[in-house]
Amino acid sequence: MTKKELIFTAGAKLFAERSYDAVGIRDIANESGVNSAMLSYYYAGKSGLLREIFIQFTVLLLESKKETLAKSTDMDSLSVHTTRIFLTAARANRNIYIVGLRELNSNREEIRDLSEALQERVWNQFSIFLEKIGITNVKDEHESDMIFTTIMGTIFSDYLLGGGTYIDDDANFEKYIRIVTTILQRGASQLWQ
Repeated sequence: MTKKELIFTAGAKLFAERSYDAVGIRDIANESGVNSAMLSYYYAGKSGLLREIFIQFTVLLLESKKETLAKSTDMDSLSVHTTRIFLTAARANRNIYIVGLRELNSNREEIRDLSEALQERVWNQFSIFLEKIGITNVKDEHESDMIFTTIMGTIFSDYLLGGGTYIDDDANFEKYIRIVTTILQRGASQLWQ
């Protein structure tokens, strides 16, 4: 890996393990094995590195969303495809997803513009899908944000609350997908029947 890639990988790992606020430039330099001045050189500091990680998260998320919408024909198939495709991408890019998910609604000034742009793009794609399947009563902006946040929180609740205990475990991954899909399709009460 190049020095820039080493710094990116180390930053994503440390931000995912601890948090953006709990990690210093020296921590990233020590983890990457690169002089701390290189962080400023390649990323203009820690906040620039966070922006790059969030940009990569955005790219991965939008690619997954595009794939799910292309494969889906109704809301049930959308739930199935969204859950599987998003979680598979998250497993392959664990640290980037954990950082991106945490920061998505953090309202952190360094990435606020990126977060707002991502949410707008996802909602625009989803609105087009809704129209395609005949759902025309599109919600207002605040409600659409709440729906997006709720769906993302449901899909990624194990990363956000449990540290990836089930998403990262091959033996439990399929069960986790089934449970999340059931919640999205039928609601939590269906799980207990």
